[in-house]
Amino acid sequence: MLGGIKRVKKGLTGDPASTTTPEGYPMDEKQNRKIADRLDQGEEVAMSIRQSRIKAGGSPVTPNAVFITPKRVLIRNPTRLGLGEQVEDFLYDDITNVRLERGMTSSSLVFTIPGLTEMSKIERNTNSMAFNIWGRDTPGTIDALPRDKAEKAYVYIRERIQEAKEKRKEVRVVGGTNADGKEPAAQNPLDALKMRFVNGEISAEEYEKMKKVLEGVPLA
Repeated sequence: MLGGIKRVKKGLTGDPASTTTPEGYPMDEKQNRKIADRLDQGEEVAMSIRQSRIKAGGSPVTPNAVFITPKRVLIRNPTRLGLGEQVEDFLYDDITNVRLERGMTSSSLVFTIPGLTEMSKIERNTNSMAFNIWGRDTPGTIDALPRDKAEKAYVYIRERIQEAKEKRKEVRVVGGTNADGKEPAAQNPLDALKMRFVNGEISAEEYEKMKKVLEGVPLA
């Protein structure tokens, strides 16, 4: 034991040596250091998992890593042979569901995030590489995760999603006032438009057109 963390020797799968927290959660300390500057003050990584280098869906050179904190999920995709990186994060408020797909030698985490597919189309149309963080062409899936670690991550994330749902119920708007009886704060029109898009109420084309109108950009 070292500082409350149990060392786990490198296995035969080719995955890097990792550690385990006293709670039994997987932890890759080397990977954690690479996203330390992206964490909010007081935010800590509860568990971290890296894709397999040799199993289907992984990368032999630059495998992705998943970082799970009490408030969100971060996914790091190394680029340019590890010289660059792309990092996306998703709050539990924005994740409506997570599913665990168990394979013969590895597992996948499949996230349901409203608006993710439409947003990926916009990114691709603008030649953005942001959605290459996912292991498949379909956004929302991380493949080639060690089965036991993916299982722990799945359970933890489901619990956090449920907690986020319960908190939303507590502050839901009833009859024009919040649960505490106060008037809800006015919402920025652009934020309201974005929320409509995320909830699937409008298409990507409608979103872009209305966004230009709100920003005062002349329509072609």
